[in-house]
Amino acid sequence: MAMIKKPVNKQAVMAARALAAKRVKAAANRKKRRIRQTLDRFVVLATSLGTNSTPKDSSGWTATLKNGTTTVNADFDDFGVARFPTISTLTSVPYLLTIRDENGVVLKSFNVPAEREFFVARF
Repeated sequence: MAMIKKPVNKQAVMAARALAAKRVKAAANRKKRRIRQTLDRFVVLATSLGTNSTPKDSSGWTATLKNGTTTVNADFDDFGVARFPTISTLTSVPYLLTIRDENGVVLKSFNVPAEREFFVARF
C-alpha cells in the first residue's frame, strides 16, 4: 500500500509557527504575582552575632521603642521575640530601640528606620 502525501500549505505552517512563537513570547512577558505576607504589628527579634544568628534566651527582657515623646514597651518571650501590640506596620517614623535584661540593665540600643515590619537586633 502506497502512502499518499498531501501537499503542504506553507502559509498555514508559517502562520502556526508565528502563533506559537507569539504565545511563548507572551508567556515570558507575564509578570509573576508576588505573594507578600505582612506582619500587622511591629516585631523585634533578638539574636546572637555570627553566622548562625540563634535567638537569644530572653525571658524577662523588655524592649522600648522611643520616638520624640512617644515611648512604647514590650516584653520578650523565651525565644527572643518582642511584639509591640500598639505599633502597626509599616512603621511611619524611625525609633530608638533599647533592650533591657531582667534586671533593667541596658543590653543594647539600636536606631530602627521607618517603614519596617520587624527588626533583627544582633548583639
